[in-house]
Amino acid sequence: MRARIVFAMSVFGLMAVAVPAQAQVVVSIGNSVAHACFLAAKAVNFTTHRTDLMGGVAICDQALQLEPLTTVDRAATYDNRGVINDVMDHTDEAIADFNRSIALAELGDAYVNRGSALIKKKQYDKALADINKGMGLGMSYPYIGYYDRAVAEELMGQYRDAYYDYKHVVELEPNFAAAGERLKDFTVIQTPASASVPAKIAPEQSSP
Repeated sequence: MRARIVFAMSVFGLMAVAVPAQAQVVVSIGNSVAHACFLAAKAVNFTTHRTDLMGGVAICDQALQLEPLTTVDRAATYDNRGVINDVMDHTDEAIADFNRSIALAELGDAYVNRGSALIKKKQYDKALADINKGMGLGMSYPYIGYYDRAVAEELMGQYRDAYYDYKHVVELEPNFAAAGERLKDFTVIQTPASASVPAKIAPEQSSP
């Protein structure tokens, strides 16, 4: 008899979904100030020091103001500045940067990053639409797209989709620990296919 898989989450896991979505940088090559902006955005994964982050924003500002950038490079620089603003919890400024980037060029990374920022603002439907759009356009680091989409899906109660996206993140990037941590909060229940089981099981509320 075939089995049906149903997904549930622990109450603790649902409450712990405050794990932030991840932003990603647009890859840049060269010795320009715009490349220094890229390096500063990339470094946000290794520092939370506000002085370093503000210095990164200043570098990106300089690139946008002083360098004769191509349209795509300008779009990438806005996106990278948005990543730094997002890490600093300057969410509105980050979204404004991602909007500027998207207005200049259809960069998948900028759509996914805007989706990540929209998750912080609890605009999950819009976030999911942006992330799907960005993933369709192509990304520098696809596993980030799957992770951010899983976060949005989890927060929307779409546990089955979130579970499989987290699993795909682990397949693409085994060293990305955040996805593995999220998977620990899922319970996979196998039931007979003939059983009457709802498509989704909400986390059970613990008794007071």
